[in-house]
Amino acid sequence: MNNNIAPKDFNILEADGSNYLTWAMDVKIKLSSKGYINTINEPNATDPAIPDTTKYAVLHFLRHHIHSDLKNEYLMEEDPRALWVSLKDRYDHQKAIMLPEAKREWSLIRLMDFKSVGEYNSAVHKISSKLRFCDEPVSDEDLIEKTLSTFLPANRILQQQYRNGKYTKYSSLIHDLAQAEKHDELLTKNHQMRPPGTAPLPEVHFNVQNKKKFGGKKNKKNFKGKWANKRQRSKGFNKGKGKEKDRNNDNSQVCHRCGCTNHSTKKCRTPKHLVELYMKYSGKGKQVQGDKIEAHFNCQEPEVGCSKDVPTEHEKDEIPPQLDNIDSTNDMIIEFQSNDMFGDFN
Repeated sequence: MNNNIAPKDFNILEADGSNYLTWAMDVKIKLSSKGYINTINEPNATDPAIPDTTKYAVLHFLRHHIHSDLKNEYLMEEDPRALWVSLKDRYDHQKAIMLPEAKREWSLIRLMDFKSVGEYNSAVHKISSKLRFCDEPVSDEDLIEKTLSTFLPANRILQQQYRNGKYTKYSSLIHDLAQAEKHDELLTKNHQMRPPGTAPLPEVHFNVQNKKKFGGKKNKKNFKGKWANKRQRSKGFNKGKGKEKDRNNDNSQVCHRCGCTNHSTKKCRTPKHLVELYMKYSGKGKQVQGDKIEAHFNCQEPEVGCSKDVPTEHEKDEIPPQLDNIDSTNDMIIEFQSNDMFGDFN
């Protein structure tokens, strides 16, 4: 017995007896699997006598699976059946305590309160096992009615369809509900991949087909993807709002005749004299060497004069005598070849 039954194969019995029902079931299962269940059951006249070695082996097993306080309380018990009956009389009232709680849980459970069918099914089995242990088992009809009557109000049509199925087993109903739930999840995921009415990007599929068609190599001649768009942008084929305005202000199209930016050189209609003036101003026209436009005066000390050199033969010229008696200077003509340009040296 010591070699066949290992001590503490499951949780020990607590001192308050809160886990007595599960502990008692574990003891029965273990002793039945080893063939020693007769040591705790009520003996029959036809059963053979149980050896003392077997009784003490079962007693050892029971004592190692109860709380230490219970060991001290039942220290004098030497018969496994007597110990089993004493513990049953002490804690068997747990059925009376568990039954009202299990009934209340059964009345409150609803399918609509759970996120999935699996969670609901697990909770239902826990409650039905408690009721079965308390000698009030739940039938399949009750389980089916509880499930169908607690659907969401929005699923009343679906509920009616399941009722028309006329299920006789609760397991068949749960199987169909779980399968429908999984299909609904897949349908929702496919819907959320992209908005309704839209199609995937055509460029992706075009590239795949293009590779397959040309042996995995891209056909540069017939390719109309990003490369073609870059060529169009480089040649000025951009279309859209505001493109014409940007093209008019483009400095690359400056007219070389008049300098305007609103037309090209071939379409220039500027008058000839304005073109010659622009050419002379910009320095593009033909000019005589040394005849450039004077930009500023050169300051010379101590005198201020023209920046050009004045011929020496005019340095000693005097003012004609006929101009000495002129009273008004409105019509005075100043000779720019003279060093006295402003007429204030004398």
